[in-house]
Amino acid sequence: MSSPFVHLRISAHFFMIFLGFGIFLPFLPLWLTGRGLSADQIGLVLAAALWCKIPVGLGMMQVADQTGQRKTLLIAISLLTLGGVIGFIWLDGFWQHLIGWTIVGTLLTTMIPMTDSLSVIAVNRHGVDYGKIRLWGSFSFILASTLGGYYLQGKDSETVLNLLIIAVLLMVIGTACLPNLTQPARSNRNFAIGELLRSPRTVAFFLTVSIMQASHAGLYGFATLSWQKAGIGNDVIGLLWAVGVMFEILLFMFSSRLISRLGISGMLIVAGLAGMIRWLTLGTTSWVPTLFVVQAMHALTFGCCHIAAITYISRTIPAPLSASAQGLYDGLAMGFLFGVFMLIAGQVYAHAGDTVFYVMATLSAVGFIGAIMLKKKQIA
Repeated sequence: MSSPFVHLRISAHFFMIFLGFGIFLPFLPLWLTGRGLSADQIGLVLAAALWCKIPVGLGMMQVADQTGQRKTLLIAISLLTLGGVIGFIWLDGFWQHLIGWTIVGTLLTTMIPMTDSLSVIAVNRHGVDYGKIRLWGSFSFILASTLGGYYLQGKDSETVLNLLIIAVLLMVIGTACLPNLTQPARSNRNFAIGELLRSPRTVAFFLTVSIMQASHAGLYGFATLSWQKAGIGNDVIGLLWAVGVMFEILLFMFSSRLISRLGISGMLIVAGLAGMIRWLTLGTTSWVPTLFVVQAMHALTFGCCHIAAITYISRTIPAPLSASAQGLYDGLAMGFLFGVFMLIAGQVYAHAGDTVFYVMATLSAVGFIGAIMLKKKQIA
């Protein structure tokens, strides 16, 4: 299979999968609010899925490394997700929404690390530029969040669910079009995650990137509600989310050059510094022009950190452990720690509003210190 064809099919999958993220990340809190949930309940609903994805995601990644099959697992996950999202139509009350989103959110967010794992195979086997295939996911996020914001303006919150169902259906189609890039099955039946955790440098690296990514919990959980409370319309909120991802696309386009110049730890230092500035600003003002500026910094706070993690995995982790390494990164960064701080963010926002962003700035500061230590010890 030619490299351009592999590039095209994985790019199409990223485009399809991030349509759903462009709907649920900005607008799921609005839908949950419309269903009668409070801010602290929303935080718990979002956090529960992040916690559950740790055992589920790591288990699936273990299966991926043991069998060498990525595409088959992705198709199964996407079909289960579609069935779950359709089932949201009949949910009622806090507990049903908690259970429903825990299942669907766990499955949906597991799609990304599994796709990233398949992408690492494409990088090593076909010389694919990860940043240039990943940017298509960011581009579709822009389309979904921007057009979704305009479409939802003045409409009932239940419209969010209709859009999400359509997006997940397209995700199933995109998954079926993926190239079937397999790895030889692992002969070692020990848990791959155990082998990874025996490496101090790997543990130190993933803890650092996980803390930095967890600093986005306040943004993903409560930025939309904060901006809406400040009188900003859904159309502008959609644009605010889109601007962040637009600059993320620019970073992905030139990510290989940035990595070669800054190195992995240098990218993390930039991410930590940008995070401190971004979250302190969001906690201080809701002035729309300033919000657009700090949202553009998403390229630095998320993009630099994510590219650093993928590069570390592709360069330093043995191929038979690559899926589990991706699962460890995602389980910590977008699972355990993210879930903990999503719950904390819900409590802080419920009682102190935008002060939640100061808590996120503290996390970025801790990650910044960790990145400097990684650079001094030449771990990354």
